[in-house]
Amino acid sequence: MTTWYADDLLAAHARDAGDDPAVIDGATTLTWRALDARASGWAVRVREAGVLPGERVAVLAHPSMEAVGAILGVIRAGAVAAPIPAGLTAREVDAVVAAVAPSLVLRPGDRAPILGATITPPEPRDPEAPAVVVLTSGTTGRPRGVVLSARAMAASADAWLSVMPPVSGWAMPLGVGHVAGLGILWRALRDGVPVRLLPSADPAALLDALRAPEPPLSHASLVPGQLARLLDATGDGPPPATVRAVLVGGGPIPTSLVERAARAGWPVIPTYGLSEMGSGVTALAAEEALAAPGTAGRPLPGASLRIEDPDHDGVGEIVVSGSSRSSGYLGEPTVGADAPVHTGDLGRLDGAGRLVVVDRRMDRIVRGGENVAPAEVEEVLMEHPAVSEAAVVGRPDALWGQVPVAAIVLEPGFPGADLGDEVLATHARASLAGFKIPVSFARLDALPRTSGGKLRREAVRALLGGERAGELARPGGDAIGWRVTGDGPHPIVLLHGTLSTAAQLDRLAAALAAPGDVTVHALDRRGSGSSRLADPRPLDIDGHVADLVAYLDARGITQASLVGVSFGGALALEAAARHPARVAAVVAWEPPYGAIADAATQAWFRALAADTARAHAERGGPGAAETFLRAVAGDDAWDRLPERARAFLAAEGDGALVDAGLTGLDPAGLARITARAAILTGGASEAFYAPIADVLAARIPGALRQTLPGLTHPSPITEPGPVAAVIRACLELPA
Repeated sequence: MTTWYADDLLAAHARDAGDDPAVIDGATTLTWRALDARASGWAVRVREAGVLPGERVAVLAHPSMEAVGAILGVIRAGAVAAPIPAGLTAREVDAVVAAVAPSLVLRPGDRAPILGATITPPEPRDPEAPAVVVLTSGTTGRPRGVVLSARAMAASADAWLSVMPPVSGWAMPLGVGHVAGLGILWRALRDGVPVRLLPSADPAALLDALRAPEPPLSHASLVPGQLARLLDATGDGPPPATVRAVLVGGGPIPTSLVERAARAGWPVIPTYGLSEMGSGVTALAAEEALAAPGTAGRPLPGASLRIEDPDHDGVGEIVVSGSSRSSGYLGEPTVGADAPVHTGDLGRLDGAGRLVVVDRRMDRIVRGGENVAPAEVEEVLMEHPAVSEAAVVGRPDALWGQVPVAAIVLEPGFPGADLGDEVLATHARASLAGFKIPVSFARLDALPRTSGGKLRREAVRALLGGERAGELARPGGDAIGWRVTGDGPHPIVLLHGTLSTAAQLDRLAAALAAPGDVTVHALDRRGSGSSRLADPRPLDIDGHVADLVAYLDARGITQASLVGVSFGGALALEAAARHPARVAAVVAWEPPYGAIADAATQAWFRALAADTARAHAERGGPGAAETFLRAVAGDDAWDRLPERARAFLAAEGDGALVDAGLTGLDPAGLARITARAAILTGGASEAFYAPIADVLAARIPGALRQTLPGLTHPSPITEPGPVAAVIRACLELPA
C-alpha cells in the first residue's frame, strides 16, 4: 500500500486541473489553484508563528472554504492539524484547546492567509507521522485527541473509493471538525473532485445542491436525521439522476429510515465507523439495503472485524483493525497500525457476515453525528444549586438517532427545588452546545448505583431511553422493576398480586395493548419479581404508593389508568384515593382489602400475617410462600401444584411476607376517589372476595361493581382475553 499526502495531491490538482472547481461555499467557488494558494498562505502563517514540524495547530473549523484551506495549510507546513468543531461554547473550546495543547490556534474567520507565498513541505515525509488530530469525547466527558497519520487518512479514503461508484462531486453538510467531514475532504482530494459545503440543518439547500447541474454531485455523506429531512423535502420522491451513493452513519441508523430511502430509490449505504479508524469500518452495498436494512454491511477493504466474547445470541464487543487505524490518543503511547481497536460497541454478524450494531458505546450519545459525553453534561447540571445528582443517557430518536435525556436528584429542602425543564435547559445552555442539552429531565428520588456507589447507567438508560424493561432506584437502595408493552398514547399501570410478578401478567398486558391505543406499564412491587429486597420485611402501603408515583414522574406521565390484580387492586385503590389528580380510572380485580371486612375476616388477616412472618423467619421465602398459599387457597391447592410451580412460588416468598404484613390501608380515604372505578370479581372465585368487593363498591363514589361468570381469582393470568375486554370497557376504551 502506497501512502499519498493530501497537500501533495492538492498541488498536483492545482498544476493539472487548476481551473476546475475544488470547494464551493455558498455563491463562492475556489478552484484547485486558488485552494492551493490559500493552503500555502496558511502554511506561511504557521511557519512565521514559529511552529515546528510535528507540533499541533488548532483550527477553529467553522464550515467554510477558509477552514478547509487552513487545515491543508497546517499539514503543508509539516504541523499537525487539530480542527475544533463549530458550535461549541467558549468553555468547551477552552477544554478542547487544553486537551490539544497546540503551539498555535488559527481562527480562519478572523485571520486571512498570506496569499502569493510559496512553501515546500518538509522532506523526507514519514507516512506514520501525525497528520490530523480528531477530537472525541470518549466516555469520560474530557476531550481526547485521536491521532491519525497520513497513512491512516489515505488508507481510509482509498478503501471507501474502492467500494463506491465513480465520484463526480461530494455534497457535504457535515463540518470539517469531525472525522466524517475530513474523510470527505480526503476522498475528494484523492479523486480531484469538488466538495460543496452546505449547512447541516437545511434540507432544501442540500436538495438544491444535488439537483444542480454544475458541478454534478454524485455522492453525499449524511447522519440519519439529515437523510430523514431530505426525504421529507422530496416527499419520498426519487433522487436526482446524478446521485450514485448516499452514505449514512454517525450514530444509530433506524431500520425504517433505510427502508424508506431505499424504497424511494435513493442509493443509501448504511455504515459503521469511528474516529479511531479514520471514519468508516463497514458499509452495506446500496443494492442490499432493502434486503438487510438493519445491518451496517461488511468490512471495507483493508479493514477486519470480529465479535469478541459473544453471548448465546452472538452479541459481543465489536473489535476492529485495519490499515486506517489511528496511532492512538494524544498523551498516550503510540499504537501500532496492526493493533486492534476495542470499540466498546456491541454487535453481531448476520448469516451473510454483515454487521448488526446492537448498541453504540455504552456511555456516549451520538446525536445526529455529534458526540455527547454524558459526564460533561452531568457536571454542568450539578453546578445548579438545586441539583445534587445527575445522570444523562441517550434515548432513541427517529430523526437524530439518539437524543440526550437527564435524570436528576434534587437537593433536599432547596427553595423552589422543583425546577421546570426550561430552567435546567437554560442553565445547561450557558455552558454547552445546543446538541448536548437534554430534551427532558426526569426527577428521581435516587439514582441507581452499585453497592460500591458506581452509577448503574444501564438502569437509567432503560428507564429513560425507551427500553421495554428495567428498574427504578428508590431511596434506601431498593429498586422497582418494570415492563412496558405497547406504544399507544394512553398509559395504563398494571399491578400484580401476591406470589405473582409483572411478567406473569404479560399476556394480560398484551391483550390490553393489542388495539394499539395504550401503553401498559407493569410494575413489580418491592419484594416481588425483579424488585428484590436485600432486607425482606413487611411494608406500609405509603411506600408502594410512593413507588408508583415515582415511576410516573420518572416517565413523565401526568395521569394514568391503574389496573390492579388481587393485592395490586388494593394498591391501585389506595393510589387513586391519595393522588386523585394522577389517576384517570381504576380497575381492581378481587382486591383483598381486609381493612373493610367483618371482624372475623380482619382477625383472619392478622393471623395470616403472623403465620407468614413466622414461616419466613424459620424457612425463608419458600416457607412464607407455602404458608401464605395454604391459608388463602387451601392445603389441596398447594399439594396439587406441580414442582415447577412450587419452585416459582417459593422464589416469590419474600413478596408474601411483604404483603401479608402490610400496614397503612385507609378505608376512609376510599371516598376521596374521583376517577372512574370498577371492582371486578370472578363468578367461580372463592366467596371470600365478593363481600369485600361489594363493600368497596359501596364506599367509592360512582363505582361499578361487576362479576364475570365462570372466571376465577387467577383468570387475569390464565384467561387474560375476557378479563382484558372487560377492563377496557371499564376504562371506556373502544373495543
